[in-house]
Amino acid sequence: MEQLQSLDNGILIVIGSLFITILLSWLSLFIAPKINLMDYPNSADHKNHLYPIPITGGLVLFDTILILMILTGLWRDPNIWAILCSGSVIFVVGILDDFLNLSPIQKILGQLSGAIILIINGVQVNIFDSPEFFYSSGSNLDLWLNIFFTIIWLLALTNAFNFIDSIDGLVIGLSTVSILFFFIISLITGQEQLFLFCSVMLGASIGLYFFNSNPAKLFLGDSGAQTLGFVLAAIAIIYNPSRGFQSSTWFVPILIFYMPLFDLILVIISRFRRRKKIYKASLDHTYHRLAQSGISISHAVLMLHGISLVMSMIGYLCLNLNVFNANLVFIFAVFLGVIAFIKLDKNFI
Repeated sequence: MEQLQSLDNGILIVIGSLFITILLSWLSLFIAPKINLMDYPNSADHKNHLYPIPITGGLVLFDTILILMILTGLWRDPNIWAILCSGSVIFVVGILDDFLNLSPIQKILGQLSGAIILIINGVQVNIFDSPEFFYSSGSNLDLWLNIFFTIIWLLALTNAFNFIDSIDGLVIGLSTVSILFFFIISLITGQEQLFLFCSVMLGASIGLYFFNSNPAKLFLGDSGAQTLGFVLAAIAIIYNPSRGFQSSTWFVPILIFYMPLFDLILVIISRFRRRKKIYKASLDHTYHRLAQSGISISHAVLMLHGISLVMSMIGYLCLNLNVFNANLVFIFAVFLGVIAFIKLDKNFI
């Protein structure tokens, strides 16, 4: 009965978040030219849109979250408050980058600040001090390993979503798939506050998808993509599965974010091998390579959304498997990623 009541509240929040996002997105189309928050054609090698597009997705996302946090009182939950505080730092860094084009070092320092604030507020990975995990030293080393991998996880997802956001609708579609899964599994496990926060994010993602899908009426910008990546990474840390052991559930978030992480690894290794600057935007992402092989960009985007959906379902199913079988499935998923990497990078110029 309580679960049904939570679902009702969640659906109401999704609808409210969707409505607010659509309203703010529509208003932002008129405001963006006045404050020069626009993305101009040919301002970079990979930008081939025909006319200036507002970069207001981040503003819309952040404002929607802020409004819903106040209306629902979710900000009172310590974990949600931690995400709100640290996510605000990521948003500010992103909006400054949209306006001023920050250097890679400045962006990393800003992201690192957000990660530290999240950890200070009590949200971090807690696997190495778990008796259920493969490794535990029983010393302070476990604490430092938890902190280290928390920072790596947050920076990886933040930049993965930022890197992959260079084609209409891709990153917001991937976000929607990921949020939908956390929306479902947090409801099943009875994590009500996390479920309601996912409801806010789900409504905002669906609303932004209407404006960011091809042909995009607005772009997410660094403020939108980085904030999405960071917040989703934090949600994955907070989520606590009620089934399975730590040794069989630790990789579930990796499968849920399979495509952004795969694309990040592909791009970084490929650019490093070809002695290109890692942070310099280029037409070398997964969907570009699929297009080069004869698949249209729109079909490539749908293909990546589909892979993300399938991997998320596999991750959920792993919660019901024993430790050996669950990790065997994860190893096979990594193996498929390695095969795909070799194939996509082999003949790429």
